[in-house]
Amino acid sequence: MRPASYTQLVKGIHLEPARGLLDNFSRNELLRLVEHAGLDITAPRGRVALANVITRHLDIDEIVEQIHRLFPAERGAGRRACGSVRLDDLPPLHGEATVQAYSHSRLQLGRALLERSRDCVALSFNSAPLFLENRWPVIVRDGGVVPRSRLFAAFIRPGRIHPSAEASPPRTRPYLLDEGEYQLRNGRLRFELAHAGPISFQVTFLRERPPAGRAEYLFEPIV
Repeated sequence: MRPASYTQLVKGIHLEPARGLLDNFSRNELLRLVEHAGLDITAPRGRVALANVITRHLDIDEIVEQIHRLFPAERGAGRRACGSVRLDDLPPLHGEATVQAYSHSRLQLGRALLERSRDCVALSFNSAPLFLENRWPVIVRDGGVVPRSRLFAAFIRPGRIHPSAEASPPRTRPYLLDEGEYQLRNGRLRFELAHAGPISFQVTFLRERPPAGRAEYLFEPIV
């Protein structure tokens, strides 16, 4: 049994790709972006207002360029000191995958679970619709590893749990948006999903996000 179509579930959610990127950064980081971009603006005091001003002056390609400048690629040994899973550290992987919403009442917030032999790598993002659309760059954060039994532990319809679930859904009552297979190789993550079809991303490590030191990435769609 397949989950209800994510296009129906997220119908009416207003997608803002540029804001979706900027919402991941603090006001100080946005100020640095403004400085790097050479924008001659008066910065509002609030982070949200500052993000709105930036989107009026920079298109999404320009924002992505500035994000790369804010977090230049790291070189050399010893850069992987955090205890979280780093996609760029992992050997080639493939297996089953699910894309879930945080809960049925919070369909915007999403995560992907990538099956390994004994566990799943969890990835979180603040816009599941943008992730599944695969047309825009998105910021993705490491969510650690979870038991393999969590792969299908989610609802597919109100009151109905996925038939392949090996555990009860968490208290947040996650909702399964899509399922299929994935392949990770050479910094590229490809999915074959039941509803969204084939989607692919180039994975770029940005930083270890404080305070927990979780890895944060820029996922750029591969056309």
